[in-house]
Amino acid sequence: MLSIALVVIAMLLLAPPLLFLVCFKVAPRSLLQWVDNRAYKALDVDAYNHNSPYNAPGFKPVHNLCGNVPLRVSGKIPDDLDGVYLRNGTNLQFEQTKGRYHMFNGAGMLHQVQIKAGKASYSNTYVKTPRYQIEDAMGEDQYLHFGDLAGGGKAGLARMAVAALKQRSGVLPALEALESGSSTTAVQYHHGKLYCLQETGYPFALNTRLEDGYLILDGEGQWDTFDGKLDSPYTAHPKIDPATGDWYSFSTQFSSGRLYHSVVRQGELTQHSVIDQQKPALAFLHDYYLTEHHLVFPDLSLRFNPKDMFGPEKSPMVFDADYKMRWGVIKRDHQPGDPVRWFTTEQPGHLWHVVNGWEEARDDGGTDIVLFAPVFRSYPSNLPIHNPDEPHAKFNKWRLNLDSGQVTEDRVLLDHFYERPSFNTAYIGKQNRYAYLLDEEKEGMMGRGVLKYDMVEEREVAYFDYGEFYGGEALFVPRVNASGEDDGYLLELLMMADRAELLIIDAATMQEIARLHLPQRVPFGVHSCWLNQEKVASLA
Repeated sequence: MLSIALVVIAMLLLAPPLLFLVCFKVAPRSLLQWVDNRAYKALDVDAYNHNSPYNAPGFKPVHNLCGNVPLRVSGKIPDDLDGVYLRNGTNLQFEQTKGRYHMFNGAGMLHQVQIKAGKASYSNTYVKTPRYQIEDAMGEDQYLHFGDLAGGGKAGLARMAVAALKQRSGVLPALEALESGSSTTAVQYHHGKLYCLQETGYPFALNTRLEDGYLILDGEGQWDTFDGKLDSPYTAHPKIDPATGDWYSFSTQFSSGRLYHSVVRQGELTQHSVIDQQKPALAFLHDYYLTEHHLVFPDLSLRFNPKDMFGPEKSPMVFDADYKMRWGVIKRDHQPGDPVRWFTTEQPGHLWHVVNGWEEARDDGGTDIVLFAPVFRSYPSNLPIHNPDEPHAKFNKWRLNLDSGQVTEDRVLLDHFYERPSFNTAYIGKQNRYAYLLDEEKEGMMGRGVLKYDMVEEREVAYFDYGEFYGGEALFVPRVNASGEDDGYLLELLMMADRAELLIIDAATMQEIARLHLPQRVPFGVHSCWLNQEKVASLA
């Protein structure tokens, strides 16, 4: 939350202090609405939204909720593909919004395709966090939108202050910082529970039940603090040990600058500690690596400092080109107080998503860690993720010498904008060959195809073009009793302004197998998961 000092500063920008205090005492609701309206006008929200890349049809929300609608299938669903595909994403609740458009604005919505015995059905539901419930009851936006902060400057700061004062004065129900999110980024399974995830708050555990073997989700759930042991933001991308199912995670807290390391084992938080503290804070720690003996996370050039909202960037998130990107390495059996080993690169950089990393023995008997990820060498402060204003990432390889503490390799493998990679996660932490990279080069907006890339031989293998559709993440699902790393399927939710399809690709040949035609369009979004029947059964 914003400090008291910054709240006061923001208020002083808009009204003389004595008059403000008197009016706030007498009529807090009217005063705060007046201040918010002035900030709204200063942000020029209507004009901004009209011209925003996020005003494109594919970003528009849907409000029709479906329940197990049977799907028409082109081609044939593989006999062994039996389970549930889930994709999370943002979806503005109301036709009218009070915030400046951004990919991160809106409530969460789950899109669910259930496949059973060669047939499929579609359902969707809002993720009904407390924020969703409150705004749904009030019939309009009430809390701050991310788009007002990223580039909103003093007016955005004023809206931030108003949102805090509305809760403090009782005009709005108060939500704790870690319980005020929408859990829109990802969805994952752990130990008989299904979680919606976002890295600014607690994980949201969904209520689940089965009816006639079908998974039923109504979006209801509760924040999970693992019996009160979690006291920090969690993560959108837990690294899941394929052998044990344990969740390893890193997270950052804007207000304190603390970096956290956590381990969730069989539903219990068995490790949770602060491993570093930075000022200005790291803006995002979105993804990282799990290797055989280590955990590796990026310390990035995109920093968080509320004072920068008064500067030319008008955003608390500013890319510092003088801050060289570095890698933090800890052991998998890390204990509180153990130091982080830092490996500093020669360039600034920002990461959203990584592929895989592993340890390699050198000829001299030492050990290297090898890492692969798309990297941005600059990033705008308004965070134009998934739209044409986003700069192009390059697919990169790093090599960390664990004995010398040096970065001995930092090399571009593909000078083309690929992002949101997928791979066979049974190979997490050990050497694998294939990555499936989403192609954003064509329009700079979402994905227009997927490239199969060989990370061992460093070569392009095959490409599948999405044609007129946009994709968000080509999720690898292994074939039952798979015989090799790429023996499986890529599942991709394809989106257009007026329709959506779930595409099934043979990951080995990169040829289309089937398309499942959804009954309505799906807004642009990205992260998904696959639940096989064993996991589905455990959610009863």
